Amino acid sequence: MPPPADVEALYRYLQAQAWEPALEVLYQNRMSLAIDPLLQQATQVLLNALRAYVNSVPKEVLEKLFLLHTGQLFRLPEDFFADVVVALVERHADRPEVAQAYARWLPEHPLCAPYMTPMHTEPVWEAWDGFAVKRYVPTRCLTPPSLFRSRQEAVFFQAVREVFLTYLVYPNVALSCLLDYEQLADALTEAERSYVFRAQVDCVVFDPDQDYRPCFCFELDSPLHAAPERQARDQTKARILGLAGLVLYRIRPPATPPDRQAYVRLLRRLLAQATPDKP
Repeated sequence: MPPPADVEALYRYLQAQAWEPALEVLYQNRMSLAIDPLLQQATQVLLNALRAYVNSVPKEVLEKLFLLHTGQLFRLPEDFFADVVVALVERHADRPEVAQAYARWLPEHPLCAPYMTPMHTEPVWEAWDGFAVKRYVPTRCLTPPSLFRSRQEAVFFQAVREVFLTYLVYPNVALSCLLDYEQLADALTEAERSYVFRAQVDCVVFDPDQDYRPCFCFELDSPLHAAPERQARDQTKARILGLAGLVLYRIRPPATPPDRQAYVRLLRRLLAQATPDKP
């Protein structure tokens, strides 16, 4: 279970019209929205207040609302999202390529439609603090997929991050990025050499004190891994990682999906066993 949300802080920010920290509270507690009625009520009050100020709040607040919605971290009501899009288009009227990127989310709105004429010109280089930057705007309004293929993968990833606080943790890392292929190729079969460039590892821990090299690999098994062909691929992956000198933990959760803290307890026990000299 996620920790209780600080609803009082949200109301304090709301009363002070401190929109950005209020939205940060909402973002930090997004996992609690479905189960916390007090947070749900405070969120509704916040959204109602922001609607009244949508044309006057700072551009950064509008952009944060836009990202919360399009990133599927928190869904705004459709009419409110439309107001946010239109406001962003108006704020960027002096930069048509940026306004067009927002307008694509509401192409039939009278204020957005003029920006929907295809732009065939190559964007120009812009100067930003000594850097040259060229921005290519999206040509289709599609929501990118999540890095995670299941809710359990996301929960497990957050647990790994909590346990390995001083390390870098990444989900779904290409197997080929974890080994020196030229050094390993002669030890692999032809099928294994092909598999190296097609497979991913669910979660990998990298050590920033060791030139950001991988040190722990984790695979989270679903019931689908009971199939013989999946087991064969799992064994291939384990063999390749072993030849590459990497530790792999394959974890099969119980039938009832565990919460984050259950994974944390397991990972701490595994880490203590693997590195007894470390806290």
